Amino acid sequence: MDVVDYFNEAVQKLQTLYSQAEAEELMYWVYEDKLLIKKAHLKLFVKELGVAEEITLNFVLNRLRKGEPIQYILGYAYFMDLVLEVNSHVLIPRPETEELVNWCLQLIHEKELAIPELNILDICTGSGCIALALKKKLPAASIDALDISEEAISMVAKNATSLKLPIELHTNSVLSPVGKAFLANHHAQIWISNPPYITETEKEQMHQNVLDFEPHLALFVPNSNPLLFYSNILETFINADKAKHLLFEINEYQKDALILIVSEKPVNFTFKKDLQGKDRMLLISKK
Repeated sequence: MDVVDYFNEAVQKLQTLYSQAEAEELMYWVYEDKLLIKKAHLKLFVKELGVAEEITLNFVLNRLRKGEPIQYILGYAYFMDLVLEVNSHVLIPRPETEELVNWCLQLIHEKELAIPELNILDICTGSGCIALALKKKLPAASIDALDISEEAISMVAKNATSLKLPIELHTNSVLSPVGKAFLANHHAQIWISNPPYITETEKEQMHQNVLDFEPHLALFVPNSNPLLFYSNILETFINADKAKHLLFEINEYQKDALILIVSEKPVNFTFKKDLQGKDRMLLISKK
């Protein structure tokens, strides 16, 4: 089959799960990865697919049609200027989290913090995208990353080695007494976290490729206590002597509830909208 004809048929088949635009972007990525054909050049190709090429494309397409994220199929994801190896044990990095990293960098610049003495702690690190991106931008800073999942920490360690971005890794739960003690005694001045914040009720509105394939441990919290991670991390932050600033990625629908919690504490706080105009970030600083 001709490469363009296959592309068009694949896009049509994927539209049971994705919009046409999303399906096209997925297939552009597949073509660049598997056939080394870039998006801008595809329409110029007059080429028949070889048998091996068609088998490879069919294998990927069948997995995509089941809702599996392309990042897990191809084994990597883009985040800022990094290419990270990922698997089903870690959450796929999102563009919104890039905005959180950039806000952290902006904070460091505005506060004129001395980079060689700076330590940053990434809590609930998952894929390690935050910690590794910060290390890339701030090579002289010390970056620590914490997660409850040993599989996630193993993946972060692998990426840190391959990218030559040395960071300190820790396996612990921020909800356990041991984990809270670790945080309280940590020497980081800046804490940053993208913790689980999606309620069980919100599951119904989520795409199949998230529900069926991404780690629920990194996504969901009980309906009865949706701010479980935020309240625990914030309480420990307040009592940590070295910690000065705390940045969160947040659920846009939980802003009012977070205001009630934060306003009771001896801190200053600011919310920030993402590029879509949604309240998705929170900065908390000690007075």
